[in-house]
Amino acid sequence: MAKKYIYIPVNSDEMQEFAKDLAGAWNIPANQILANKVTSGVGKAMYRWVDKCLSKLTSADTLYIVTHGTGAPDGKMIGAQRNSGNNKQKKVYVNGMAQWQGGEWKTYTPTQLASTLVKEGLPANFVNLHVCACGSGYDGKELRPWAQRLLQQMVSSHRSLQVTGYTGWFSCSTSRVCIKVGTIFYPLEERAVTFSLAN
Repeated sequence: MAKKYIYIPVNSDEMQEFAKDLAGAWNIPANQILANKVTSGVGKAMYRWVDKCLSKLTSADTLYIVTHGTGAPDGKMIGAQRNSGNNKQKKVYVNGMAQWQGGEWKTYTPTQLASTLVKEGLPANFVNLHVCACGSGYDGKELRPWAQRLLQQMVSSHRSLQVTGYTGWFSCSTSRVCIKVGTIFYPLEERAVTFSLAN
């Protein structure tokens, strides 16, 4: 039976919270939120010898990659902040609004994320991949959409892959996920752009 999974390439407190909100809104069990248990360095590569966190997925499953995007066209990287030494992430409230502060940025180009997905064992016959990063579907003046560039980096090893990006900003709670453009909120599917070898 097909399942939905969430993958966090930057396993930080902030991204864990965001993934749990998505899982709640989409009725995805918490054990289907996937991430390398080691957050950085040699240990991350070594942990893949024990558990490639994407290796158990099947071609019928759907994978949502959760990270920050630029929210605009021509984005070169996606990523998130994570704890680094004494530079720890913390959640603070400014004017009643929650914000994450601290940590060190870990970013990915499409080439780097493609390499990480392969290292984490994404099956070669995998199909349905979503980049849940703000602006991942926007076409730019200088660069094609981020989601499309990820697909281009993976076509040699994943011929059936379809990558979906989104045009706008993610807005998420435990009861709903939508895309915000300006002051208007749209259902996710209305702002989705899917790329495959056919287009």
